[in-house]
Amino acid sequence: MNSRVIGAMLIIGPILTMGVWMFYNIETSDMSPSEEVIAIMANTNKAEISSILNVFGVMSMFTGLYFLAKSLKSDNSVSNHFSEIGGLFLLLCVPLWIVLVGAWLPAIDSAKEFGNDVGATILASSTALEMSGVLLVVGLFLLGISLTLLRKYKGIIGILFIIASVSAFIDMIFQIDIFGMIGWMGMFLMTFITGILTVLQKEN
Repeated sequence: MNSRVIGAMLIIGPILTMGVWMFYNIETSDMSPSEEVIAIMANTNKAEISSILNVFGVMSMFTGLYFLAKSLKSDNSVSNHFSEIGGLFLLLCVPLWIVLVGAWLPAIDSAKEFGNDVGATILASSTALEMSGVLLVVGLFLLGISLTLLRKYKGIIGILFIIASVSAFIDMIFQIDIFGMIGWMGMFLMTFITGILTVLQKEN
């Protein structure tokens, strides 16, 4: 795939997902599913728009990362193995994260038709997919190793991906806020920066 297309996907994805989270989100953290469905039903239009934008964001970002991993084929067999496995994990993130970030849409429809309890059940079920974050962390870690081995972007981007993914993994285990901030924000930021660099690079 054309590097500019891959780069554009890596730029658009983080902008949509992080943009919604920072500027157009409905605060539901630390809420139970029952409380969450009440919060989103109080502002259904905003909830639906933010959910749709998040779906397109994760589709663009993870698909872009997958094609980036595919583009790293080289004479280095070790790097090839890491990029192939990492790319597969990132591709698997697409359907899982679509369901995770898009859960508000069926929850709203079900709550309107059958009541808030049904909507809350859908939201409760979707929380099981939060473990898909492991796929993202491992996928980006392996992609970071491949980028580092190839010294792509002078190896700096790969090292930063490794640091961000390890920090996110530590946060998942020990729930340490500073590691969570470095890890999750770092992964989205590095994806965005990689997109810019990919767009600017010359075609082979």
